[in-house]
Amino acid sequence: MKSDSAIKEDVLDELMWQPNIDETQIGVIVENSVVTLTGVVDSYSKKLAAEKAVKNVKGVKAVADDI
Repeated sequence: MKSDSAIKEDVLDELMWQPNIDETQIGVIVENSVVTLTGVVDSYSKKLAAEKAVKNVKGVKAVADDI
């Protein structure tokens, strides 16, 4: 099982590779393999794209979206 810090690193890497997401606008907190996204984006589609990208990361059990 991946550690929370390893999952956080993978999530940040995944967000960085998303062309329509500015990863500097999104905060990532990982606790017990549950990822919480915080921050502000300028469109609903970016919010959905961030959530979808995080769900693709291996080891993520759930996503709490506070964007």
